[in-house]
Amino acid sequence: MAATRNTKLRKWEHPKSSGIYIREIINVTQGEMRGVSYLVTIPSKLTGGSRIRKQFSKNEEAENYSKEIFEGKQKQGENFFTATDAERNELTQNLPKLRKHGITLSQAVDFAIERLRPEGGAISVSGLVQEKLKSKRIRFERGDLRESSFRDFRNRVEKFSEVFGEMPLHELTCDQIKDWLIEMESSPRTAQNYLAVVSELMKHGLQKRYLAVSPVDEFTDDDRKEICGSSSNGKQPAILTPDEAERLILAAYEYQDLQLLGAITLGLFCGIRTEELKRLRWRDVKDNQRSPIVSIGHDIAKKRRIRNVSIPENALLWLSLCKRSTETVVENKHTNDYQKRFRKLLKLGGFGHTDGDGKYKTEWKNNAMRHSFGSYHYGLNGDPLETSRLLGHKASDQVLFDHYRALTDKEQADKYFGIVPPANANKVVEFAS
Repeated sequence: MAATRNTKLRKWEHPKSSGIYIREIINVTQGEMRGVSYLVTIPSKLTGGSRIRKQFSKNEEAENYSKEIFEGKQKQGENFFTATDAERNELTQNLPKLRKHGITLSQAVDFAIERLRPEGGAISVSGLVQEKLKSKRIRFERGDLRESSFRDFRNRVEKFSEVFGEMPLHELTCDQIKDWLIEMESSPRTAQNYLAVVSELMKHGLQKRYLAVSPVDEFTDDDRKEICGSSSNGKQPAILTPDEAERLILAAYEYQDLQLLGAITLGLFCGIRTEELKRLRWRDVKDNQRSPIVSIGHDIAKKRRIRNVSIPENALLWLSLCKRSTETVVENKHTNDYQKRFRKLLKLGGFGHTDGDGKYKTEWKNNAMRHSFGSYHYGLNGDPLETSRLLGHKASDQVLFDHYRALTDKEQADKYFGIVPPANANKVVEFAS
């Protein structure tokens, strides 16, 4: 019903004791009354300058506006009213959108500041890359990082920087990184390596407060599978069964001319990485002590994390059969020598099949010996911290929990660490008494 001149118009303070008043007014067009609107008046004593008057078609809108103004004044004082007319109009336009989603103005502002202007300030992707490379270079020059590791990281982040270098870091999205990795058309393993490097780079950005959220952390499981294939995050590592492990080490014993028995023993029962095995010296294998250990020094350890690994009883028996004619556990005549001998051992041990052309194709599970050790050691002892230590993981590392704990049980673990040489095996090297 249209208002008349006899309509009793209201005036009230909102919020109470705020000093802000709302008054009903009659809308008149060409002498004809067109209903009621609501005029909000903010007095000069609140603004610190001129009074502000704003009209709304609905009572609810007027009261919401008054409340926002009052709360803004409480939080920011008179600075709240220094906004330009354009900014006030923008506020009026966007407040209903926020209310629709149950978001306050303060929440929206805090979110925007956090995401768009992180606490650590703005930096480009190339700036972040150079900063991280500087840190890596210092570690390399100090001897805490291998040259190959430093070079690999540098090559990968520089390729990343070639594409995204000029972009502000906080504008980088998960979709952009995903598209870049897919467009590379590399193998799943290579894509996974690149993703790991980018993830490390983004982690540095988080630690320096250049980012509030890492775009890599927003990758879904499906994203990772699309990029990295079935070997991506979340897949449990493949391990050898006790029967497979026994078949492998018996082949190494039978074909001692390959000189791999020591490496296979230490890989299966001590969890030594393949790259560490290639550098390991017999003097690092201290098996004639009261508490036999393999000493992994900083010059051998992949991550320069020094550790001593206990040698179980069954491994001692196998080590007593090893030929120790060279300084290193694995004789490396040239770069690919170990790989060739290992592939030959796999064939001799029956790890593979003959294809339709009559060619033998070896089959091997990546890092199988190390993963097997981690799984069976955990299954045998049930001590995650000790297994993590022997593997060279950080105590807080979740790899063990995520990958190893559900793969085996104590019965299988007993069988695994019960693998011993044949009863008639001849000792090549006698232990010192």
